[in-house]
Amino acid sequence: MRAIFAGLYEFWPDPELPEDDPERWMLTCAVLTTTSQDALGHVRDRSPVVIPKHLSAEWLDPDLTDKADVQHLKESPPELTLTPRIVTTRVNSTGQQRPELMNQLRGGSAGKMTSSGHP
Repeated sequence: MRAIFAGLYEFWPDPELPEDDPERWMLTCAVLTTTSQDALGHVRDRSPVVIPKHLSAEWLDPDLTDKADVQHLKESPPELTLTPRIVTTRVNSTGQQRPELMNQLRGGSAGKMTSSGHP
């Protein structure tokens, strides 16, 4: 399953670099979160805001600026239902990009996670 996470991004000039430096423009981004309401709530109190595919065009509409419309859109995604599972700590390395890293570890149970989310 693929998920679309709500987020914000912005390009901004690094004030330490000269205007003609090609490295001057920086990109910052953040994933929007909301209160966890599903099975992940016992692991983390926050969950990403996941955008249903049928609402993705509205979320990406640059002309949507009315505060009431934005608030309605923010409240429109259905409650997310994710199932926690224990996976290898190798998922923490950006150099590891293999699909098998998402396989649940044998004997792994979400009930055995600590409050920090680690087994």
